Amino acid sequence: MLVECFCREIRASYGRLQLSFQQTEDWPQDRSEHVTIALLTGLETCIANAHERLIVEESNVPTVKSPDQAQGFFGNMVSGVFNSEGGQGRPNTANDRLTVLLCFQDAVRLCFSIWAWGAGDHSDSPPDCESLASFQYTSLRMRNRSRRILEHFFTAEALECLETLVEMWTKADTETASLIFNLLHTLDGSSPKITIPAIFNAIYTRTNPSALDPSRKSSLTSNLSESELASFLVTYARSLDDDVLDEIWTDCTTFLRDVLSNPFPHRQILPRLIEFAAILGVKLEKTTFGEDRRMRKELGDVLLRLLTAVFTSKPLGLNHDTGPMARSSVDHDRTSVSHTGPDDMLSILAVSMPSFITTLGDSDRINTAITSVSTNVVGPLIRSRLFPNNLNRNVMVLLQQMAKVPAAAKMWKKDIADAFHDTRFFGLQLDLVKNSWMDLLRQWVLADKERLSELLVRLPPPSSAGIMFGVGASAARLEADRKAQLNLRRIALLLLSASDDYFVGELPALLQKLEDLLAATSASSPSSATRAEVFMVLRAVALKTSASAMAPFWPLINVELQEAISAVPQGSQPEVYNSYSLLQACKLLDILLILAPDDFQLLEWLFVTDTIDAVYPPDRWEPIALADEVSQSFGPRGASSSTVPTEIIEPPARGGLKQPWLISDWIRETAKDDIVERVLRPFFTRLSIYVFESTYGMGSVDLTVCRDDLLADLFNESTMAN
Repeated sequence: MLVECFCREIRASYGRLQLSFQQTEDWPQDRSEHVTIALLTGLETCIANAHERLIVEESNVPTVKSPDQAQGFFGNMVSGVFNSEGGQGRPNTANDRLTVLLCFQDAVRLCFSIWAWGAGDHSDSPPDCESLASFQYTSLRMRNRSRRILEHFFTAEALECLETLVEMWTKADTETASLIFNLLHTLDGSSPKITIPAIFNAIYTRTNPSALDPSRKSSLTSNLSESELASFLVTYARSLDDDVLDEIWTDCTTFLRDVLSNPFPHRQILPRLIEFAAILGVKLEKTTFGEDRRMRKELGDVLLRLLTAVFTSKPLGLNHDTGPMARSSVDHDRTSVSHTGPDDMLSILAVSMPSFITTLGDSDRINTAITSVSTNVVGPLIRSRLFPNNLNRNVMVLLQQMAKVPAAAKMWKKDIADAFHDTRFFGLQLDLVKNSWMDLLRQWVLADKERLSELLVRLPPPSSAGIMFGVGASAARLEADRKAQLNLRRIALLLLSASDDYFVGELPALLQKLEDLLAATSASSPSSATRAEVFMVLRAVALKTSASAMAPFWPLINVELQEAISAVPQGSQPEVYNSYSLLQACKLLDILLILAPDDFQLLEWLFVTDTIDAVYPPDRWEPIALADEVSQSFGPRGASSSTVPTEIIEPPARGGLKQPWLISDWIRETAKDDIVERVLRPFFTRLSIYVFESTYGMGSVDLTVCRDDLLADLFNESTMAN
């Protein structure tokens, strides 16, 4: 009750002191810092006397040590950190200790709030400059007094005081959490040599208390889990200077080896311990202390054993629960990964993989680690029935980190190949494809240039031999169409991901395959349903191929575009063109008109009017361009026709860059039967005008928009045969 009274009066006095710097009028006598400091002294004296009496009581209780007490890290670690903690032989002694420790917790929270005054962003600073000097003087006195009290508390009960701060950290905002670490770095009683073993003791008390010496056990008065303590351990270790590694090295490695001797009780925090070991590895590389090969090898062995323990105790090393933990261990550095759970092995590996590579050093051990991650994490995700919806940014970051390791090329190339050749691959989220998969595929084709040739072999020419009728024949043809469509989309994706002209040697073989597929009919296998994908491949070729390398494609492109555009007024023709094939043909024409390759400029007049007549047609003008002929063949729009979306009337423009016309997302969502009327009809009506204005607008081509639109078409599964 006395401590509670002290705390209440200190809060009231401290509150009045804070208020005095916000309201400088009517300053009463009790608003000076002397009152609060005197009360703090009384609180410290009260708790000190209670703690001394507790020590005397506990010293009179004989400590009974179990004969089978485990000997290891906690039996042999340097003593002297928590000598004040004794046995709890009688219930009244245990109750007294609990009461004193609760008083310690209240006092630590109160002293921290006073110490933090004026230490943050100075949001409590006085509004007027006249009292700024007084504020700085007063807050400094208060901070110094509270810091000295905290020093004494940590000297007496370091473990309990530390757990109190950790509990505050789990509930604090980012600024307060940073202040907690600043306080720990300031106090002599919470130096890393003391704090790190204390965290280990707190963790072991909750995971395997029977293996811990009774004098080192926590009283468990703080509401903390081992996961929160492990998260705090990682964040605290990351905040330490590199030079303190020699002080904590022995304790850290001994603790990790002790955990590995019996990993099952610690299975919930093993991923965090991997992250902790990776942080030690980074600090080891930055100090002269890390020049000892023996230490690097020792830490590398611990890392490999931790990985094995994670994948053994928790299959896949993953926790599929989505509930976030109170705080991410990387919040201290404000990295891009936030609110990772204690078992979120993907996030931890994504952040720690570069450190793994540095710490392991030896190529054999790196290969072992990458193989383990591939076998237990990445591989099962790719082969899962949830693929590709189970791939997120962390998986992609992990794959990108693995792809940077030449020694592990066999494993990461296999993972990428398995995902790429999966029939569900084109169900990936488009953002993941743009931000991650394109870079991965670029690295993949750089490592093995034969990828495109392998796909070309998988494209059989259309066959009409042995055509049968009935349900079985339709199903077989549908399966052949789907396989051809998937392979054509894979080819287009590889072309887009690689550098310009990277596959120039394979272009003749690609041209031959496309010519074969364009000869398909509705009855062949594969059928003419693959025409849309052929036009997508030609768009990719146009975007990634130089004029000289693309020269052999122009006869094919010219003939196919003329035939497809001429078929637009008749609408969908199942024998040759469906609505989506017509749309893709128009998109190919659209992008060629924007890119305007030299060879295509000789053919441009066949498709659009490239003179001023496009804007101001003369009287009784008869167009010769195919687009204008198609527009005239549609005739005037009737009153019953569907409304034309505004996006098609006013094509988008951005920063003076030339963009294709047919790039709006709603076009991909248009029903198949409405494509000609709602999309292609207005497209041909104004195409010549749009191209004329774009050409003489003298803008550069927005290649990013062209690429993104093609990617969106490739990953639109609704347009595939089904």
